[in-house]
Amino acid sequence: MPATETPDPEHPSPGAPGVSDGRAARTERLLWAELATVALAPLLLLSLPIQQVRFLALYLLAGYCLVRMFKNGTAGTYLRFDWTACRAALPAILLRSAIAWLAVAGLVLWLYPDQFLCLPQSSLAFTLLIVVGYGLVSVLPQEVAFRGYAAWRLDGLNMSFLPTALISAAIFGWVHIIFGSWMSAVLAFFAGIVFYRTYRVKRSLAAVWVEHTLFGAAVFVLGLHHLFYRGPSLDQFASLCMGNP
Repeated sequence: MPATETPDPEHPSPGAPGVSDGRAARTERLLWAELATVALAPLLLLSLPIQQVRFLALYLLAGYCLVRMFKNGTAGTYLRFDWTACRAALPAILLRSAIAWLAVAGLVLWLYPDQFLCLPQSSLAFTLLIVVGYGLVSVLPQEVAFRGYAAWRLDGLNMSFLPTALISAAIFGWVHIIFGSWMSAVLAFFAGIVFYRTYRVKRSLAAVWVEHTLFGAAVFVLGLHHLFYRGPSLDQFASLCMGNP
């Protein structure tokens, strides 16, 4: 369900006057360049020994998306923080988050039982700091790029909800390969479908930001952090969870 509410020079209506073939060709080349970057950049970041570069790459990506959307006049539509819609969606978000917490707990107990609740048992204050920081520092730029910007670009392809959700989730899942595990990418893919649906149905970046943060909290609290985090404080994670793979 396209969310476009304002004229968008980069996604013109069929037959729109004044739209040149040259502009369409440039738009298509840029789209392919973006797809190539998304495909190759995670592999390059995976091989870099400096963990902080991954955070820098995320902020550069979000910055690029913001500039492009403000330039094209679509930021107000696709990056709208509708807190009323978020509050209305909160019961369903909490239900899905509870299911996600149960799923993550089962996965940790099955595959990494020595990691279960290792962070909160070792330092509750540090765990709370990580969860809050994750929501503010990591989730927000991810939502700008992988929900807001992705939805804008996918609207230009004039496809139905299901294929756009799968494409968005596939991109979101693939970039998680930077953590060095196919399990990270697969789990992020399924989470990406949920996030994209929340974003599209509620048309609120606030709603999906809250949901993504709650899902991510399960990763850190329950013991799956080693599949989704490489960066500052990694040594502290390892010291608190000595069995960390």
